[in-house]
Amino acid sequence: MYWQQDFGNTFFYIQKGRVRAFLLHASGKELTYEIVGEGRLVGMTDPLLESIRTTSIEAVTQVELIELKIDDLLRCPQESGELAIEIIRLLSYSVEALARHVRRLTFLNAPERIADFLLEISEDPHPSLEVANDAIPYSHQEIAECCALQRVTVTRALKALEARGLIELGYRRITIKDRTTLEKFARSSL
Repeated sequence: MYWQQDFGNTFFYIQKGRVRAFLLHASGKELTYEIVGEGRLVGMTDPLLESIRTTSIEAVTQVELIELKIDDLLRCPQESGELAIEIIRLLSYSVEALARHVRRLTFLNAPERIADFLLEISEDPHPSLEVANDAIPYSHQEIAECCALQRVTVTRALKALEARGLIELGYRRITIKDRTTLEKFARSSL
């Protein structure tokens, strides 16, 4: 959809599908900070700050987007108070998601990060994320990207969680078996 360092004068509403929001370092290293599904906005801060893009966004699945300009956003309070409140709610959700990600990266070790990520993504998932009944359709590599870890670290941690009976592993699918104990484990160092 766009790259970090592009000029950002528009933002996007995701009508269908999923996108990955990530940071790209000059060395080529990437940090995925969120997978964003239907009904969410992406790229909002750049037009508001009239700056270059601070993140990159790419499609994970087939997506349908509505591209909006800042003028569209500014007309909302005048045309519809409900729409303005919805946009503020969507912006707040993005800030909250980023804060959770920073907390995860700062305070949790690798297995706790993974457990916290699995809990978060399965907590109240939008259907577009294809998460259902505590089953998360992510590969080990995708989890590694979302948790800023190496794939081999993720594989080891997932196998350890499975051995404890907290999750069940399948092909591109992780199912939470004991949510309560997984929550205690994930938040044990907070």
